[in-house]
Amino acid sequence: MSLSGQGLSPGTAFGQARVIDTRALLAAAVAVEPTGPAEVEIERLRAAVARATVELDRVQRHLAERIDAGQAAIFHSHIALLRDPQFIAPMEQALRTSPLSAEAAVARVVSDLHNQFLSQPIPLLQDKAADVLDIGRRLVHGLRSSLREGEVVPDAGRIIVAHSLTPSQLVRFARQGIAGVVVEACGPRSHTAILARSLGIPLVAGLPDISGTIAEGTPVLVDADTGRVTIDPAIDELRDWHGESSPNRRSVEPDFIPQPAVTPDGVTCQVLLNLSDPVEAPTVSLLGADGVGLFRTEFYYMGCANWPTAEESYQVYRQVASELGDLPLHIRLVDFGADKFPPYAEFPFSRNPSLGLRGIRLLLAREDILRPQVQALARLGRERELTVLIPMLDSLDTLHETTRRLCQICGCSERSQLPFRLGAMIEVPLAALQIRQILPHVDAVSIGLNDLTQYLLAADRDDTFVERYHDAMQPAVLRLVAEVITAAREAFCPVTVCGELAGDPKLTGLLLALGLRSFSVSRASYKAVLDAICHLSIRGVREFADRLPELATAGEVREWVQRNLLPPAP
Repeated sequence: MSLSGQGLSPGTAFGQARVIDTRALLAAAVAVEPTGPAEVEIERLRAAVARATVELDRVQRHLAERIDAGQAAIFHSHIALLRDPQFIAPMEQALRTSPLSAEAAVARVVSDLHNQFLSQPIPLLQDKAADVLDIGRRLVHGLRSSLREGEVVPDAGRIIVAHSLTPSQLVRFARQGIAGVVVEACGPRSHTAILARSLGIPLVAGLPDISGTIAEGTPVLVDADTGRVTIDPAIDELRDWHGESSPNRRSVEPDFIPQPAVTPDGVTCQVLLNLSDPVEAPTVSLLGADGVGLFRTEFYYMGCANWPTAEESYQVYRQVASELGDLPLHIRLVDFGADKFPPYAEFPFSRNPSLGLRGIRLLLAREDILRPQVQALARLGRERELTVLIPMLDSLDTLHETTRRLCQICGCSERSQLPFRLGAMIEVPLAALQIRQILPHVDAVSIGLNDLTQYLLAADRDDTFVERYHDAMQPAVLRLVAEVITAAREAFCPVTVCGELAGDPKLTGLLLALGLRSFSVSRASYKAVLDAICHLSIRGVREFADRLPELATAGEVREWVQRNLLPPAP
């Protein structure tokens, strides 16, 4: 049987399914401690119910286009149950009468109700047990808890099958050597998808109730290039697959020949790599990349059992540095928040994680996290040139406070004495608007285009429901990016665009036209961006910068790109 989903991380893989068990998830949820008083937990529960309802509505509409409407209607009954006071009221009552977390209240009520349905003699009522379990799973996932899914430890070569995965789960599973991932819910710009692309793990999403469709141990063939998942493939299908690709396409393409990033009219650019794990460092030399433009250190934390010490972090950074030689290395301070947090962390609950205590705001509030990492970075910075990036910088006030704290930890009195270069991540619109005031106080800037687009357009990058609104080709986004690039170049300050959107070849010509000469991209995007640079002359793209003030819509930008800025087809 073949299913069609959305490929979010390219490649193909074959292996036995390792299904994340919903019942194990609920069992783990019972042990989750409350984050606050009953009123806080009730508010968390209600927010999770709202998220699950929106998600189910989206799944139902998605399915209605592919299968019989009667089959898709099952999700309508799930929505009705979520809106039924008799289903939710016992959870709220449990929270009012006992010191429970929202996760624990959901798990207890759902488990009891599940067992009640299973014990009924009428088959129709027994069938409802699975529906209740599915809704409970959605609610627990909607609470964004740091559950370890029953401490799943998959064997190497397995295909993970689950409702969804957090970035921390994917990190742990990747270190076990999984071959691929198949999930129901995951957005193309989510950190889980970004991480999968960075690690070269094929990922297919958009398959409703996939963890209930594929049984544990079933052979699964994942083709994330086409979004197709084949359950228990036939021998001829496996033969074709073996003839076309290697099991788990993680290595650099065999026909790829490293080349410098030089435009046809002789302008040299930089194409650096984004890293999410130290094991990726050898890819820099294999691709011939110009260095590491963004090492996302938070993913290393997610793979640890406890907070790493300064010594442990130093050894990891030193391992990456040793692979690079003298090439540039940009290491970002841990960017926790939204969907990124280690499973052992105890961070305060936020009604809107993307607008809450995250990035540098969280680090300034948590000296116990900031100090060991800065100590490790300072030690490496005394051995080789290093740029340390401040995540989610929001204002000049925050920059001054951060610099003061860094100097205090490093034992110096001013920024020029720091043992590393200081870089600012420009992801918050306020920082972009203050760029000319920020530049005198940093040594480099890096534009996080995904988050800058998210905050400027009020479109959550992780929410597939508003995916079409998260559009970096909106003229307002490009004008703000152009202002940052222009200001940095006028100040002779190195400027790089990083993140997943930096790796979109449809944007490469636009960014070149706006004056960018340094890109930091994932391994999966490297070749496409390099090809675009090598086929687009600066003289040919420069006209776009002059036309940008006249363009009013993303559609007009796309039309211009299609006519003038796309590299020729190979």
